[in-house]
Amino acid sequence: MVCIPLLKDFHFESAFIASIVGCFWAATSSASTKNNTNDFFSAVRILGCTFLLGVPPFIFSVFAGCLTFDGIGFWLMLPVPSVFLGYAIGRLYKKFKIPKPVIFSVITLLACGFGVWIIEFFNLPQVYFFNHIWGTWPGPIYDETLRITESLLFFRWVTFLWIILLWILPNWSDSFQNKVITALSLICLLFSYLNLDEMGIITPRDALKSELEIEIKTPHFDLYFEEDNFTIQEANYWALRHEFHFQQIVEALSINWPQGRKIESFIYGNAWQKKKLVGAKFTSYVPIWLEQDQLHIAKQQLRGVLKHELVHAITKQFGNDLFNGSWSIGLIEGVAEAIAKDASSESTLGQILASEKNYPNAEQLKNALSTSGFYSTASSISYTTAGSFIKFLLENYPTQNFKDSYSKGAFDEHYPEPFENMVSKWHQHLDSVKVDSVDKLVSEFIFSRQSLFQKSCPHVFSESMQLWDTYNLHLSNHDSTKALAAINELYQNDLDNKLVKRDWVRQQLLHGKHAPALYAFDDSDNPLTLQLLKADALFLSNNVSSARLLLDELKPKLDSTSARNFKYSYELRSDSLNWKFFLDARYRRSFPGTTYFQNLKYSNQVVIISEMLEQHVNQIVIQEFASVLLKKEFNPDWFGVYEQLIEELSFTQEFELAESLISSINSSKLRLRHQERLQELKEWNYFVKQYSLQF
Repeated sequence: MVCIPLLKDFHFESAFIASIVGCFWAATSSASTKNNTNDFFSAVRILGCTFLLGVPPFIFSVFAGCLTFDGIGFWLMLPVPSVFLGYAIGRLYKKFKIPKPVIFSVITLLACGFGVWIIEFFNLPQVYFFNHIWGTWPGPIYDETLRITESLLFFRWVTFLWIILLWILPNWSDSFQNKVITALSLICLLFSYLNLDEMGIITPRDALKSELEIEIKTPHFDLYFEEDNFTIQEANYWALRHEFHFQQIVEALSINWPQGRKIESFIYGNAWQKKKLVGAKFTSYVPIWLEQDQLHIAKQQLRGVLKHELVHAITKQFGNDLFNGSWSIGLIEGVAEAIAKDASSESTLGQILASEKNYPNAEQLKNALSTSGFYSTASSISYTTAGSFIKFLLENYPTQNFKDSYSKGAFDEHYPEPFENMVSKWHQHLDSVKVDSVDKLVSEFIFSRQSLFQKSCPHVFSESMQLWDTYNLHLSNHDSTKALAAINELYQNDLDNKLVKRDWVRQQLLHGKHAPALYAFDDSDNPLTLQLLKADALFLSNNVSSARLLLDELKPKLDSTSARNFKYSYELRSDSLNWKFFLDARYRRSFPGTTYFQNLKYSNQVVIISEMLEQHVNQIVIQEFASVLLKKEFNPDWFGVYEQLIEELSFTQEFELAESLISSINSSKLRLRHQERLQELKEWNYFVKQYSLQF
């Protein structure tokens, strides 16, 4: 087992396999043994032998430093009940003198372990599952943080009830005690199964709709939003974005969408709520295998993945008959990446691949498009490679060719030339793509990522990681008090961690605790981020001269660094007026009036507008400030802020102002990826204008 990725760790994956092996072993052994004077100890012996499977990963995890309490917990919660359940089933058939008890035992285990899962898989929107044979599947393994949960404890209690019932059942009428135990087991099982959704064992669609209480209907969508994290205006904005991307995708793939068919979109307040309800935390997903089209996305991921996930829902129209997708996972994800183009905000798919130069040949690409090859590398690499190739196919061959080959991944059957020739032409196209230093940095970042299978301890979740996770949960819920408490505890546990200290200082400044932040700085705080925070803390404490002195000392370092996030750090603080309004916006959520705003530096104006968009400030004020930006020459470094601003202005039907900003961007020299994004802004503005006329 130590030679297989993930199975080498004493954690969920190895325990999952051990529970299946142990369950079938125990069932067939108990069913085939004719005379066994002590069934309990026989089951214990089989369990002991099953645990021998865990010895190699246990030793590996100890020496690799990967052993965790959760890993030990999975090895207790998965194999132990499964072995005793398997033994109880085999023993039941033997006691009832059923012909061929071994065969019946195996059939029963297959029905429970595979048949029940199939029913749930094709009828429930969740991606986590519980099963008495193999214990649990907690959701996408890319989420990595697999923990023992209350739901697992409850479900294994239900398994324990089944074990008792099946063990007693052959002799249930022999004594009053057996009758009582049988009756109690049945009653407890009844109440347990009536509360499966409340205990997080299953999540029906109706349960999701009751949790996500804001409901919006559009021509092609029924949308459900979590009301604590979405205003009605935000929900309406994202509903319109759904319709916009829907139109883009059906046009790109030449799809005639069935009349009256609607997609259900479940938008969660944050990743933690999504994990609790459907089992996927940071992984957005579309259950294409369900008859009802669905999207499942957390609020934080909406901007980056909505279009990508919508492609999955729409390509069901030409997927296979079994699960509405393709037998090539690379085609499923590749077409979404090709149409969404969201691998990077700075570089196109072609530029990312062209910067790498080590293009996959035809055989390697076929392997990368397969399930095993796709998941053997980091998702960012697989998605980008498949996306670039499929984007090339869609742009250079009829769309129908791709749609015909999609379900089986049969390129040679539906394209006019061999797969090898198309790969060769793709290589030639990549060679013609111009790249620069930014593209090379983006490509290097993406292609240096490790797959989950390549990480040494993929499931280690330390106390510090838990606190960091809790801190981010509170930030997503806009609970500043709890966020401050979490980062305070984390900081006290890890005083030397500069990343933790950075966020701790920011939280102190956000809460007006300037003095504690200043006292915490010492000679080891060399990172520029911390030094800038120290200067901000001095300024906020009205020690302007010391703040200015420190900032002037930092200027040579700021000028010489290649990190883009420091490019405007000095300019934003270049004088007291700009520095004041910059800090007011960032730490006090206070914004200047139009008169003051007009006198600020361009970079400060853009940053303030960005903060205002994030805080959903009064639209009239944003419009006034946007008009001021029109008088300034557009700087491509701030493309992202302009993008958000134009999207917001179009949504509020300020079409002329949005078009003016688009024109100011259009007259500038833009990166290829920015040109793609600008084109989408034009399409968005036009779409909203037409949509508002129709409805």
